[in-house]
Order: sequence, then C-alpha cells, then structure tokens
Amino acid sequence: MDVKGLKADEAVIVSKPSNMLYLSGYTGEGLALVSREVCAIVTDFRYVEQAGQEAPSFQTLALEGKESHLGKAYEALKRNGVKTVYFEDDELTVRAYQKAVEIFAGMELKALGGEIETLRRIKDAEELRRIEHACKISSEAFGRVLPKIREGMTERELARILEFEMYALGAEKMGFDVIAAAGANGSKPHAVPSDYRIQKGDMITMDFGAKAQGYTADMTRTVALGEPSAEMRKVYAVVQKAQQMSQDAVKAGANCAAVDAIARDYIYAQGFEGRFGHGLGHSLGIDVHEEPRLSVLSKDVLEAGQLITVEPGIYLPGVGGVRIENTVVVEPGGCRSLITPTTELIIL
Repeated sequence: MDVKGLKADEAVIVSKPSNMLYLSGYTGEGLALVSREVCAIVTDFRYVEQAGQEAPSFQTLALEGKESHLGKAYEALKRNGVKTVYFEDDELTVRAYQKAVEIFAGMELKALGGEIETLRRIKDAEELRRIEHACKISSEAFGRVLPKIREGMTERELARILEFEMYALGAEKMGFDVIAAAGANGSKPHAVPSDYRIQKGDMITMDFGAKAQGYTADMTRTVALGEPSAEMRKVYAVVQKAQQMSQDAVKAGANCAAVDAIARDYIYAQGFEGRFGHGLGHSLGIDVHEEPRLSVLSKDVLEAGQLITVEPGIYLPGVGGVRIENTVVVEPGGCRSLITPTTELIIL
C-alpha cells in the first residue's frame, strides 16, 4: 500500500486476511499496521517465524503475556504519535469495535471503506502471472477429469476427483468449494455436490478454481455424458453464444451493465426470460469474488489490468442447467481468456 496518502499522525489497521496478504505477503493470523513510520505484523508466537519470512519489509510485533492484538497495535501507534486510526468497517464486528474504542483511548477511529479493495482492482504483472498459473492448473485438471467421468459415479466423487487433479498439478488449496451438478441438479447455480449418481444423457456442470501462490482461478464448463436431450442441446447453444458475444464486448472502457445486458438480452430473446438470474461475472484475485462486477446493478467501467469472469447460464428447474465461464484479462482493445478448454459442447 502507498502510505504517502496518509498524514504523519494517521495509520491503518488491517485484519482482513486477503488485505493483509495484498499489503504484506503475510498469510497467517493477526493484523497489520500501516503508517508513515511503522509497517508491522502483530501476531502471536505461532506465527512469528512465518511473518518474518513472508513479510520481510514489515516489522513483526509478537504478543507477550496477556497482550491482545489491538492492545499491541495501540502501543506501537502511540509511540509513533498516531492520532487517527482507520479500520476495515466491513470486517470489524460491533463487539470488536466497542473494544477498539476502549483500547484506542485518545485516538480517533474512522472507517476505511473499500480503499484497499480499490487498490486491488488493477492487477500488476506478478498478480496476473499468479492468476494465469492458477487458471492453467484448473484448465489442465478439467482435461484430466473428463476421461474419468462415468455413469453411476456420484457428484461428490466427481468433485473430489477434480480437487485431487488440481492438487496434483500444484494447487495450494481450492479457491472455493467445487460445484459438480448433474441432471436436474444443474438448475441450481450454486448446487452442492450430492450422492446423486450421474446417468446417461445428463448435462454435468463443473464450477471450480485452483488457488496457487495466494491467487485463485475460476472456470465453469458443462459437459454431457452421452447424447443430451434436444432441449438441453438448445440451452447449451444459447449459453455458448451468449458467453461468446459478451466476452467479445469486454475491453477497457466498456460499461459493466452494458456487457451484462448483451448476454441477458440474448438469452431472454431466445425464450429463456427469467432463467438467467445472476450477474454475468465478477472480478477475482486473492478472493474469488472481487470488484468490479458485470451486473445490471453495476455503475463501473472496465479498466485495463482488471480481471473479470464471463459466465452466463440458463437454469430450468426440474430439468437441468448450463453455465459456461471464462476468466479474462481486460485489455485496451479487448480481453484475453486465461481459461483454455473449448466452449464447444463436449459429449463423453
């Protein structure tokens, strides 16, 4: 974080893990302090060595005795003449805030708002490299999984195989819980893998993303096990066209709501009005859901260096669903997909 904007008597306290990682590289528990005079990680004995290794440009302030994280932070800031402390108002609970008011006696507490998240919107070259690596792992895992999908396997089994392949290819963890939804379960955009056994003719939606070097990927593909019904073939064709049309519109300067409307209007015009009920996409990075978003509610304009997912879908209760998703990098004249598998219908 550029602390030049902070006055000499101001500081920021960061407790949100994703923001701590972004500012310092630290992935353990505790909090971070940022001011003109001090940048420090406040943590306990368990994480002292880790903090020193991951955040070498930050001091490590280790708790002693009965000290609390906020108490330790207060003492450090008091020594440096800080009078105003900004905190993450979307992270601190009411109880924690009340405690902070007591601890930071004599200092003014102010809401930070989304200042750090705003900085995180534009990815630098290293961030893009990490996300591209995570997307490569995810794309390759998808290719490895396809030959293993068989009639009679459960959605849970498929989800676990996807996870295994991502770990085998170098994932540190999953960016989010894997979605594997087959048959009628595909009508639930965020279906939880169940004991449903995949049958011939089922469409199978897989939404997943590896996390590597602190950054996550996000991709979705829907495939068929055996010949799908004519209805679901039509659904797939409409979603594929909507995905391509809207992805082609992604570029620096594009209005987020307008890009969403391209996919939504096309899907509705094909007879599926009301069957695409979520936003077209979202940014991602350290977290799987970041700003900006492609949505009817968005007032944002895309900028070069941002990441955005493009993921239209159609969901038919009791029948099934289709979603196709790429993660793309916004560029001046268009975008570049970091997800490599084809969007053509794959029939296994």
